[in-house]
Amino acid sequence: MIRKATAADIDRCAEIYEAHLTNEANGKNWSNWRLGLYPVRATAENALAHDWLWVGEDEKGIFGCVILNQNQAEEYKKMDWHWEAADDEVLVIHTLVIDPNRRGEGKASEFLKAAEDIARSWGCTVIRLDTWEGNLPAQALYKKHGYLLAGGCDFWFANAYNNPLVCLDKKL
Repeated sequence: MIRKATAADIDRCAEIYEAHLTNEANGKNWSNWRLGLYPVRATAENALAHDWLWVGEDEKGIFGCVILNQNQAEEYKKMDWHWEAADDEVLVIHTLVIDPNRRGEGKASEFLKAAEDIARSWGCTVIRLDTWEGNLPAQALYKKHGYLLAGGCDFWFANAYNNPLVCLDKKL
């Protein structure tokens, strides 16, 4: 089940962020996020305060979290999107993170399917997202679900560093 997060979920989201980043620090860095910088507990708290935070939960507990909203980064204006849409017709997927112990179970796909349902319920016709250019597993996942590469550029990320990202979009 994918559901809106509550204040009671913040600790678990922060644990998942830390586990993800610790796992990357000890192996392959797919996200290019930085431990202690992004994502952190305050990321989840801010998203919850704006009603943007969603969690995935099953019989084993919360397995991941994502931020869904209609906030497009300034850099999105540089992209050659496949589909034009008014800002209020675009859902943006941010910071999709799965607990490293639950990877390989199709949980990220569950989030993508839920995001499409949520987008439709909000009257959106397009979904947009970005990921680090080196995050080949995420790019493959998004492409498997029908997202198309729209291009890439450096993003000023977490108010701290330039991050070369690629953008993808999907028409609903």
